[in-house]
Amino acid sequence: MVLALLSFGTFLFSQQLTPERLKQGRWLSQEEYDHRGDVGKFFNPTDAPEGPINPVGEFEPMQSVIIAYPFGIPIALVAEMSEIVTVITIVENNSQITTVTNQYQANGVNMDNVDFLVAAHDTYWTRDYGPWFIREEDQVSIVDFTYNRPRPDDDIMPQNVASMLGIPFYSMPVIHTGGNYMCDGFHIAAQTELVYEENSISDSQVDQYMEDYLGVTENFVITDPLGDYIKHIDCWGKFLDTDKVLISQVPESDPRYDDYEAAADYFASRNCAYGYPFEVIRVYAPGTYPYTPYSNSLILNNKVFLPITGSQWDDEAIVTYEAAMPGYEIVPILSYAGDWLNTDALHCRTHEIADIGMLKITHIPPFHGEVDFQASFNIEVKIHAYSNENIYADSVLLVYQFNSGEFQSVVMQSQGDEIYSAALVANPGDVVGYYIHAADESGRSENVPYIGHHDPFVFTVKNLDYGYLALSPDTVFLPEADEPRLVVKNPGTFPVSINNIRPEYEAETLWMIDHTVPAISEYPYELNPGDSIEIFIMKFITGKPFFYDSLLVSTDDSLYHSILVNDGVGIAEMSEASFSLSPNPISTQGEIVFETRETGFVELSIYNLTGQPVKTIESSNLPAGTHSYQWNGQSSKNSSLPQGTYLVKLKMGNEVQIKKWIKI
Repeated sequence: MVLALLSFGTFLFSQQLTPERLKQGRWLSQEEYDHRGDVGKFFNPTDAPEGPINPVGEFEPMQSVIIAYPFGIPIALVAEMSEIVTVITIVENNSQITTVTNQYQANGVNMDNVDFLVAAHDTYWTRDYGPWFIREEDQVSIVDFTYNRPRPDDDIMPQNVASMLGIPFYSMPVIHTGGNYMCDGFHIAAQTELVYEENSISDSQVDQYMEDYLGVTENFVITDPLGDYIKHIDCWGKFLDTDKVLISQVPESDPRYDDYEAAADYFASRNCAYGYPFEVIRVYAPGTYPYTPYSNSLILNNKVFLPITGSQWDDEAIVTYEAAMPGYEIVPILSYAGDWLNTDALHCRTHEIADIGMLKITHIPPFHGEVDFQASFNIEVKIHAYSNENIYADSVLLVYQFNSGEFQSVVMQSQGDEIYSAALVANPGDVVGYYIHAADESGRSENVPYIGHHDPFVFTVKNLDYGYLALSPDTVFLPEADEPRLVVKNPGTFPVSINNIRPEYEAETLWMIDHTVPAISEYPYELNPGDSIEIFIMKFITGKPFFYDSLLVSTDDSLYHSILVNDGVGIAEMSEASFSLSPNPISTQGEIVFETRETGFVELSIYNLTGQPVKTIESSNLPAGTHSYQWNGQSSKNSSLPQGTYLVKLKMGNEVQIKKWIKI
């Protein structure tokens, strides 16, 4: 692998730089320029990782940050970073460890969060030559690449870091640089056209290597709008989250204005990994002196370190970050040497180290923007503890709010294979916000989105253009209820005329409607929007087993029910093993299996949570034995049913069992 073309002219290298200054330079010295053909000369690629992989985003959990001595950042920044992560400082020998330690102690650095990596290095540009991280199935690993500078000590630094952390590393045969790479934590990466220009292989080969080694299946390669020699994306753009990207903005009078707008439009016209367009945030960065390198910031867990220069635009940049990243602490950093440049600020001189034991919560929000009303909204996540510690089952929470109200939570249920799910019941017109929380026995506690309730996922349930009733709860076990009652509510914007409220099996029922609040003296009864009725239940004491019944509420065009059951002898005889749904949740196809002890009439039906039957699967005499049926998530009219919770009702003689089946 050799360098095909460098995109800058010799005029940049006319000055001779001192060895000390070389550790601070992004540009090449004359000697380096003369040896630019050595880039990749000693590079030894490895095989790509096997199995599914994903790149780690900068906004994901981090355990360390790596910097190099002599410093390119103020020690005040080191002190700030040491309060949240371990600061790993690259030094050349033990003497430098002593020197750096003395400086750290004198400037308030948290020495409990300090470590050293003794290794030869050429510059303090850890961003450009530092390691990239990926998540494999059971481990976090490092991906190395050919650093696009003829600096051999810097080039092997990812291997040194991998050795220090004790994790695998892979060498990708692509010439690249860290300042020109950002990723979304799923499968999208972004960079300027520099990546294609510097490699002698085809563009498609570059893309394929990015997929094989990093898990990047969508490679956004963008024309650089900065118009400077460096062509690094971190000089004007930054992923703030999986669905948020920050793009610099210049005044309309700037000749680069159209190029910057084209870059912003590029992201705005493309979907993020969640399936909807990126939110593009603009930060005003005209680039005039004092410089405005606001995209060159560093995200470390819940803090964002923002380079400022004394420019009149600093305050506006801080406000932009605060609005774009609610819940994060925005920490402005003024360089002690005044050398933050538009092409070189604090992001360039630091490099985050992924938490190799991270508690990873993976979630693709199924709902965004305005969504159609449905009986329930199922939320599913996958949670993997790279620490290999157990996840606290009661810590896996779906935390939610309606209409900006108080947050409440429900424990998500394990579905096996690291999948957890829970369902939200929302009314038409509700604005729903939610996030997922989990913790494991390593002491880690994480959210997705990372900042939790400050910036939750949000969707809005569309209002209905017809009347609708909501019954809750969907199931009541009468022996367990001290005062059994059900609530019928009109959550819509139209009145609903109730024609009747009665038991489903009037001949068999062993309960009665005691009274309603407000009292219903006659039908039809008109229930206005926002109003509700409480229905109180009385159970007869007869000694006869009572297995199952439903409260039916009928209107002019709909029938709703809530289920009332007795979990006594009759249902207990029908064991869990004799009636199973698999998988649960169901995606495209599932199986229902049950056993009959003797020949008899069997009814097997599926209902939605409003009590409407959506599919009759079996209604006939069946012999004794095991019976299996398939359901593809469709209605009796062979139309696909929406995501949500469904009730599978199995009735054999007087025995009835109800199970919930979640469709995702």
